[in-house]
Parts: sequence; structure tokens; C-alpha cells
Amino acid sequence: MTTTGDTATAEATKDATVNADAAAAEAAASPKKEPAPPKPSVHKQDFEKDVVYLYQFPRAPTIPSLSAFCLKVETFLRVTGIKYENIDAKLFKFRSKKGQLPFIELNGEEIADSDIILKELSKKFEKNLDDGLTTEQKVQSHAFESMLNNHTGWVVRLWRYSHPDDFLAASQLDVKRALNSKLPKGVLEFMFKWGIKRNVSDAIGHGIGHHSLEEAVEFGKSDLLTLSQFLGSKDYFFGKQIHQLDVVAFSHISQFIYVPFEGFKEWIEKETPNLISFIERVKNKYWSDWDEITKTLELNTHLPKKELTPEQIEEQKKAEEKKAEEARKKEEKKKEKEEKKKQKEEEKRKAKEEKERKKKEAEEAKAKAAAEKAEKEKAEKEKKEAEAKAAAEAPAAAAGDGAKTEEATKEEKKD
Repeated sequence: MTTTGDTATAEATKDATVNADAAAAEAAASPKKEPAPPKPSVHKQDFEKDVVYLYQFPRAPTIPSLSAFCLKVETFLRVTGIKYENIDAKLFKFRSKKGQLPFIELNGEEIADSDIILKELSKKFEKNLDDGLTTEQKVQSHAFESMLNNHTGWVVRLWRYSHPDDFLAASQLDVKRALNSKLPKGVLEFMFKWGIKRNVSDAIGHGIGHHSLEEAVEFGKSDLLTLSQFLGSKDYFFGKQIHQLDVVAFSHISQFIYVPFEGFKEWIEKETPNLISFIERVKNKYWSDWDEITKTLELNTHLPKKELTPEQIEEQKKAEEKKAEEARKKEEKKKEKEEKKKQKEEEKRKAKEEKERKKKEAEEAKAKAAAEKAEKEKAEKEKKEAEAKAAAEAPAAAAGDGAKTEEATKEEKKD
């Protein structure tokens, strides 16, 4: 026997089933939403297809890059004509997943290590600079590149790690600008030099750090002399055409010339002048904007200058005026601070002079009082001595007078 409650339950179940079937049919009929593609795990999210984004150190006033490896990658990009854009890594802000600089981002993917970068770019863009070389020449190229990357370059690094003050002076690097920090320049330079010096352990781990600087310098000279002998009178290491070894050699040798140390620049000019000619040859052909780079410290002087709209020009003008005004105020504040400092120093000087004058007067007064006291004591002593002498002489005088009186009395009686 079916109860009223069972009937109600059955009807509710039937309705629910119908509704579920309808919902399922509707879901099947409607198109499925595709899951959103994952965001690329790179710093440059709005990248342009097939454009290489090169993350490297800031420019320096003597050389486009203080890193031979950053200079190597950028020179390769210039030689091959691959489109690229530099991105300032701000010394310590950006690093690859391997913790290195340089690294590149290409089509949403990161590639680190300069050797791997050159290899991957050569394949991707079919720009192998060693095409046309014989097997023997490729072997020679590989040997020299290994020497430069893993031996010659470490001579430079050992000196920089051991002499951060001299390195900062030779490179003329503005640490405050490079770090884009508001901290005082002195503090930033101290931090920079401290950070550089910590890398000495890397040189020890490599092996070259176990040698004296004099020994390391001889290693460097030996490597450069070997390169010079191999280059001979040729334009490039394998003749008239530039190859990957030329790119690598240019990047390392430039560090000895444009951030000079231990007399290397003069030694190269005298002992291996063909290396100087080689550097100038590569520089003139592929780094025509070298002087502009080292003067402006701009990263992307190789890119076409964008035409500005009237509004952008006006904004730029206002920004420049604002910057000039800020600079003026900063200069005024600096002068005011210097004036206050001078005033404070003057007040301090006068206070010191006054203190010294009073001290001198007090000493003179003390000396005068001491002299007067000594004079008084002397006079009193002399007086006492005189009185004592007089007192001592008085009985004798009295006795003498008595004798004279007695004699006189005798004489009177006699008469």
C-alpha cells in the first residue's frame, strides 16, 4: 500500500531527475570553456615575438659592459643582426633562475649562460657564425674560447675581486646611478666594494685565487701573447670573416684595455699591437655607437629613436623643467647646508679661540700670582733672615759697648 508521503517523495525524485537531465543536456549543448593559458614565467610579459630581451649590467663610462659575458652576447647579437632589446638588471635586481647574468628572454622563455645563449640563438635564427670553418678550425676555436672564458677572464676577475677600490676608479662606475638608490653614495660604494670582495672565494674555488696577483698577471700575458701569435696579420682569427672566436676574444680583451690594471693596456700596445688593431676593427664595424653609449650610458642606442607626439614632447619638456627645478633646489639646499656647516665651523673656531684665550689669560694670571707670591715669600724670608741676624748680633754689640764703657770709666779714674 502506497502512502501519501511515499507518493510525494517519488514525485520529488522524478522532478529532480528531470531537472538534472535537462541541466546535463544544456551543459552538453553549450561549448566548453578552454582553460586560460598559463602566464609565461618571464619578467617581460608584453614581449614581442622573436625579439631577444637581454638582461645585463648597467653601462659604464669606459666600456659598454663591465662583464665580458654580457659584452659577448650583445656583440653576437650585433654581428648576426638578430633584433634585441637591452634590459637593465640593476646590478642585483634581476638574475636568471641559475642566478646568473647575462640571461635572455625569447618568446616567453628564459635562456641563461652566455655559451648556451649563443648556441640556442644560433639554432633558432640559423645564424651559426662558425659555418664555413673546417673541423680543425672549429677545434682551435673551441680551445681558444675555453681559454678565454675559463682562464684569461679569471685574471681580470681576480684583480677586480681583490682590488675593488681600484676597479671602481678604473671603470668610473657610478654606483648610485647603477643601483638607482637614494642611499648616500659613500654607503653604496662601501656595499658594492664589500660585495665584490666577497667573490674572492669564487676565484679560490676556480683555482686562480691560490696564486699571487703577479703570477696571475703572467698567466694573462701568456694567453694574450698566444692569441696575438694566432691572429698574426689577419683581420680576424680565421681570415677576412668574423666568427664566434672573434666575438669572444673581443669581449675579453676589451676588459684589459678599457678597464686597465697592472699595466696591461701599455703592455698590449707594446707587445701585441695587432690585438689593439683587432679590437678597433670589431669596435668600428659593430659598435659605431660606442662613444654615445659610454657618454650617455643608455642601454638601447642601437634602436631607432621613436618620434614623439606634440603631447609627449610637452610632457618631456615639463619633466625636464621639473628635473632642472629639482636639481636647482637640491643645489640650493646643498649650498645652504654647506653655508650652515661653514658657519658652524666658524662659530666652533671662534669658541675654540676664545677658550684658548681665556685659558692663556688664566695661565698668565696664575703665573703672575705665583711670581708675586714667590716674591713676597722671598721678601718675608729676607726680612726674617735680617731680623734673625740682627738678633744674633745684638748681644755681641752690647758686650762690646760694655767693654768700651768700662775702659772709659778706668781712664776717667786714672785722670
